[in-house]
Amino acid sequence: MSRRDDPRAHHYIVDHVNPGTTIRRRVTVQNVATIRRQIAIYPAAATINKDRWDVAPDRTANELSSWISVDHDRLKLPPEQEATVLVTIAVPKNASAGERYAVVWAETASPGEGTVRQVGRAGIRIYLSVGPGGEPASNFTISDLTGTRTDDGTAMLTAQVRNTGKRALDLDGKLTLTDGPDGLSAGPFKVEAPTLALDATTTIHVPIGQQLPDGPWTAHLELGSGWTRRTATGRVTFTPPGAAPPTQANNSKSILIGGLAASGLVLTLLLGYTTRQRLRARQPLLR
Repeated sequence: MSRRDDPRAHHYIVDHVNPGTTIRRRVTVQNVATIRRQIAIYPAAATINKDRWDVAPDRTANELSSWISVDHDRLKLPPEQEATVLVTIAVPKNASAGERYAVVWAETASPGEGTVRQVGRAGIRIYLSVGPGGEPASNFTISDLTGTRTDDGTAMLTAQVRNTGKRALDLDGKLTLTDGPDGLSAGPFKVEAPTLALDATTTIHVPIGQQLPDGPWTAHLELGSGWTRRTATGRVTFTPPGAAPPTQANNSKSILIGGLAASGLVLTLLLGYTTRQRLRARQPLLR
């Protein structure tokens, strides 16, 4: 199956294959440090624990990582230079059906104080489904849209998301508020949700801002993972702490989007010693 139109496949290695299949992906390793780095490239184990992606320490292996090889396990990169690494996943003919997880790491180390070394690594996740026939369906539900406020008065929308499909999910999307007081609208607000394991449920939280009126509002929440999209709409009120807000959710629907494209993908690893944090949701735009 071609995955060029799958948004997840532009960030991770995501595929479904039959036993005995070999797939290859190219990843780009970049040294964004200001000094020359020696970089180790290797696969290692990962798991999903309900709504958390967990990586194993060091080079701990699992079944999937044992199927993975790279054409360069060591790179020496000058500052701001990059190299391409070919990742090969050879699935045995006797592999059992199911989804497996791993990471391809790019790791670099530098001397610290005394005997301490500073180690930094960046990785690309691998979600590999194995089994005969077509890819298992991804699916999820959104329910219980609720408006509330935090202790500092920030309006917050919460919703329950359950993975009802046969593959793990990486969810993101947007929230839009309409039909507010005096006809106000707000958003869209970016929504980021955790990785969700098979049959797992999580609560997502969307912070909106302190200046948003209580409402009521009509909340339109749209979430997606790869080609699968779901929406939920409900009337919510962002009440002060201690009050019991009314909740309502309905009108869930799905959109499955597919397409044909070539199979090669380029993924990027960024190496450095700066920490990046995801942007929080913007303050509401009232109009």
